[in-house]
Amino acid sequence: MAAGPSYINLSDSKSDEETWLRGPTIYGMEFFDKHCHFGNEVELTKANLDHLKSQVNDYKPQIPYYVCKMGKTTNNLTRGKMTFNKEYTEEHLKNYLTVPTTIPITSNTNAWVGTRVRIKKVATGHAVITTNWPDVVMGAEIKDGDICMFCFYDGTRELGCFVTRLSN
Repeated sequence: MAAGPSYINLSDSKSDEETWLRGPTIYGMEFFDKHCHFGNEVELTKANLDHLKSQVNDYKPQIPYYVCKMGKTTNNLTRGKMTFNKEYTEEHLKNYLTVPTTIPITSNTNAWVGTRVRIKKVATGHAVITTNWPDVVMGAEIKDGDICMFCFYDGTRELGCFVTRLSN
């Protein structure tokens, strides 16, 4: 099977800016693609793409980055939660989630955020962050439509996570 294009250009006559599309079934051939798992369909601007390339060039994670477009459910400040898709959970997180656990999560997007969140694998096979997730959303100033990158890492004794909002 022949490899597809390294990007899909979504530019139209209304905008001079090129955008690149990635998602669970939209693969790319860039060097960063093998270090990323795209949880949903994301439209990357050149600034997003440059940020992602720079991050992967500086740090190639043991657990691939989880990149996704944030939605209303994720950003709900009263009942907000962050859900990671089944494929990513099964391939990269399941061994850490044999029981619900709390993990450290940090972000340096605009203001430093550091807290502990509860993460568990639910019956559908997804991993879900619940407790304290709204604190992360507020502290990192995550908005509906933002593209975020999650870097899970295997700490000394526990799983940890660093979340970055890609440049807009």
